[in-house]
Amino acid sequence: PRFRNFLGSQLFVRDTPRDIMAGDAAAIVAKGDTWYLIWAGALVFFMQAGFGMLEAGSVRAKNTKNILLKNILDACLGAIVWYLIGFGFAYGDSNDGGFIGSGASGFAMHPEDYNASYASEGYDWAGWFFQFTFAAAAATIVSGGVAERCALAGYLAYSVVITGFIYPVVVHWVWDSEGMLSAFNTATGSGEPILGGCVDFAGSGVVHMTGGVSALIGAAFLGPRIGRFDTEGKPVHMPGHNSVLQILGVFILWMGWYGFNGGSTLSVFALGVQYARDLARVCVTTTLSAATAGLVSVAIEYLMSHVWDVMAVGNGILGGLVSITAGCVVVDPWASIVIGFIGAFVLKGASMLLVKLKIDDPLDAFAVHGACGFWAVFAVGIFARPEYSYNLAGSHGFVYPGDKPDLIGVQIVTLILELLWVTITSCILFGSLKYAGILRVPAEIEEMGMDVSKHGGDAYQLDTNTVQVKPVSSGP
Repeated sequence: PRFRNFLGSQLFVRDTPRDIMAGDAAAIVAKGDTWYLIWAGALVFFMQAGFGMLEAGSVRAKNTKNILLKNILDACLGAIVWYLIGFGFAYGDSNDGGFIGSGASGFAMHPEDYNASYASEGYDWAGWFFQFTFAAAAATIVSGGVAERCALAGYLAYSVVITGFIYPVVVHWVWDSEGMLSAFNTATGSGEPILGGCVDFAGSGVVHMTGGVSALIGAAFLGPRIGRFDTEGKPVHMPGHNSVLQILGVFILWMGWYGFNGGSTLSVFALGVQYARDLARVCVTTTLSAATAGLVSVAIEYLMSHVWDVMAVGNGILGGLVSITAGCVVVDPWASIVIGFIGAFVLKGASMLLVKLKIDDPLDAFAVHGACGFWAVFAVGIFARPEYSYNLAGSHGFVYPGDKPDLIGVQIVTLILELLWVTITSCILFGSLKYAGILRVPAEIEEMGMDVSKHGGDAYQLDTNTVQVKPVSSGP
């Protein structure tokens, strides 16, 4: 065989042996999977731009710079924290317990990875990068729930704790090969996973529910924005200032989700397994759930308010994406439509409940990520197809006949443990920040807007001066 590669305007031809050795094939697979993870991670990282646009458009113009600064600092601070401690707590080494990673080789990226055979093609570095983009997303979700009144010092403090400790523990439980809820944990005896392990493929519970519940706790400790509820306790509408930015953010997030869900196969070139098939199916189920939830959400909004609300579609799409993330690889296309359909109602119900409780969540971070993330993990226990489920005990969704239609059990156990962990740790975190007096900005700064008071001026430099132009006569 001969490989032809174009470089500029010249064609280079290189002869190769007819029989490719097994080692060469393995190297090609390793190189391909390294590229694949970097590509998928880049898509997920681009979701930070989506979050930035969505949040900037959803706040009032006077806080645009502030929310953008917090989003970009999430990525910067998250990278350092994930490198130093987060990745180690999440994945550790091969001698970890079921609760948290502890092996020294996982902290600050161990310096001896050049000794590993597979690492010679960079796969472990690519894996770190891919997992970092997920950690950054989890922390950024919280920013939507605490928008327009959280102090920068408090924001940075909670971002460090979530990225470095709260989130990595949940990752270890569900995705690490020693985790107590991990379907990738093949240990026996005392180290085996609970009920064969949870199926949360791309992180509806691990990433989105963790971020959404933390956002809810943060919003509750902060209290509502000034003027969000009137003297009688009735909600006052505070719309975002730019629908264009909001919908641009939604489209960027939707595109990035194909890296988020699809990239979670972690491989597509490996021989003897059907990861490429799984990637293709993931893209189909992800698309159908998002589209269905967007349509249903705008219909619900119209029936309730007689307004065709563009952000009802946007939030619906995001809710549908979160709803399918856990089960995107284990459900049929028809099931993804049902999951998105129900996800739209979960989203709307959670949003209305928070208003009823007078908890101010400016971007519906809990409704989109927390509530829909909960539904997603639960839905896997209903709709996971037996042929696709990777639960180690052989459990699958109960809508299908089979020997073990009891996957719902471990899904519920996982949801309970994750909710307990994230709620307790977030209460300690935000309670401590509030007690220290660094959680919320003073009332006068909040009313003025943080762009003017903290960031050197308004985000939009509009010239309000008018120029008088004399009309030009076209003739006598």
